[in-house]
Amino acid sequence: MGHHARTLTALAAAMVATLLGAAPAGAHAVVVRAESTTATSIGSAFVDRVAVDTAGPVTIADANDPTVTATCAADSPVAALTAAIGAPQVRTIKDPTSGAWLISLVRGLAEPAGTPASPPAWFWRVYVDQGPVDHGANTYNTQEACTSSVPAGSEVLLYQACGAKTTGCFPGTPLYGRVREGGPYDVAPQTVPGRDAPVVIRTRGDGGPTGATVTTDEGARSVSLDSGPLFGQTSVGFTTYGPHTIMVSKGDGSRPPVRLPVCVSEGNDGYCGSTKVQAPPEIPYVIPSPCDTNGHDGFCGTPDTSGPVTHVTNIANNKVFKARKGPGQVKGTIEVDPNSVQDVRLRLTRTVTVKTKVKVKTRKRHAKPRYRTRTVKRCSAWDDGTLLMKTTKKCGPSAGAFFPADLTDLRDGFSYAFALTLPRGSYVLEVVARDENGFKDAPAAGRNVLKFTVK
Repeated sequence: MGHHARTLTALAAAMVATLLGAAPAGAHAVVVRAESTTATSIGSAFVDRVAVDTAGPVTIADANDPTVTATCAADSPVAALTAAIGAPQVRTIKDPTSGAWLISLVRGLAEPAGTPASPPAWFWRVYVDQGPVDHGANTYNTQEACTSSVPAGSEVLLYQACGAKTTGCFPGTPLYGRVREGGPYDVAPQTVPGRDAPVVIRTRGDGGPTGATVTTDEGARSVSLDSGPLFGQTSVGFTTYGPHTIMVSKGDGSRPPVRLPVCVSEGNDGYCGSTKVQAPPEIPYVIPSPCDTNGHDGFCGTPDTSGPVTHVTNIANNKVFKARKGPGQVKGTIEVDPNSVQDVRLRLTRTVTVKTKVKVKTRKRHAKPRYRTRTVKRCSAWDDGTLLMKTTKKCGPSAGAFFPADLTDLRDGFSYAFALTLPRGSYVLEVVARDENGFKDAPAAGRNVLKFTVK
């Protein structure tokens, strides 16, 4: 899995059950969407993702022979599709060879005719909870839409899969995505911060989403998606507030895309349901007390030879975090300095103690190899260029390199967001602020030099 940008500090996570809301008694709550090659824009799908409640069984008929009918359970794919799209706009046929009930038409888009010996040019393929409902046969006439079961909270995906042809259809399997802690079937948008804050997207596709791209509705935000065997991760940012859409797709159009709704808000700007906070008409300037000086801070007529004093506010010294609960950012405040603040730089180093096997030398040429266990330290430091923990030859804080933090508009605070939740290890964080004359803040344990652990 590749990590390419600093992660969000306050990305809201919503479970699928919450998004679907409270369903009536006896209802079956699921999510439905349909993808067609005729609708591959960022804004909308052939059938946009929607949450539905299937109240009970549905009766379907063969479009070729209306006398052939079947009653499908409330948790069947065809019941979910009918609830989302409407019964007149969903047609089915019963395959004479496999006996499976297939989707043949959706919103006027009909599957081309085929024969038992020859598949159609394309067919409506049904995916449930990120897997096909063909019972492993991987053939067009086994997409069982009636007897297959849809778990509550899952997604029913319908898309144009290639049959006898490879154009005008999707030859590859679907892509799925989520915005950090969000779910893969989000209907309600995840709330993300604006002002170009990076939004992390993780993508899944069976077979590996190699070469997939992530694009937003703002246009020029397309980036290549780094990938592993099954997963890929990247980030995008937004410049305007309000609702937006992120789309993950293949550049060659071979995979059904996925669209992720987000809403950009700082939490107090009136967007995404937040209450807009009005700024005060003026910000009073507080003059430091003439008797409040340490003799070298520039107050009370003294020369300013010390840097701005910083305080880390979101990480306590010697704090122990649980695994996968490590900090994903650094936040702090800056005290008033007569020479203002030039910049704030951070340095983060990590030490991990591991046990490894070491081969023991023996004088006998053909003796069976022997091993002993040795405890070693492996050290790394945060690299702002690659946005990863980079292995270092030496251990200790001096092995790391300083990187810049973001300052608030009033230069009374700083922050830095990582592209990941920090993994296990022992960490040392150093914060150094400089004023406009280049004088640095003195290191102080527990204030701007902190040790913490992720177990």
